[in-house]
Amino acid sequence: MTQQLTEKSDVYSFGVLLLEMITGRRPIERGKYIVKEVRMAMDKTKDLYSLRQILEPAIADASLKGLEKFVDLAMNCVEDSGVDRPPMGDVVKEIENIMQVAGINPNVDSATSSSSYEVASKGSTLHPYSDESFASSGTFLVSKV
Repeated sequence: MTQQLTEKSDVYSFGVLLLEMITGRRPIERGKYIVKEVRMAMDKTKDLYSLRQILEPAIADASLKGLEKFVDLAMNCVEDSGVDRPPMGDVVKEIENIMQVAGINPNVDSATSSSSYEVASKGSTLHPYSDESFASSGTFLVSKV
């Protein structure tokens, strides 16, 4: 790792997020790094890549179309070398493709759109992405690491 923030480092972070969703685990849990754990457990010749033991319990028993493609995408995002990671635009296209294969229309408006948010917030006119939403208190969190 170069410790420089780039589009490719963002793709890596997004891949880690995908692995968190797949496994229901934190990036580092009990001294084990999620990327390494998934790589060691994966066997692409077996059903669900032999990952059933480390899948998020809510999805482990479900019949999920496209899960292997989702895992492939996550693993491509966390390639060690940035040049081997896909651009974020390709990641988005692959997620849309996976959704279509699974029978989910990626072009349908979500129930949590900004207009739904405004109605649900009981008349509040504060948009979730307004400048006020990103206002800083001027304080910093102290790390206990």
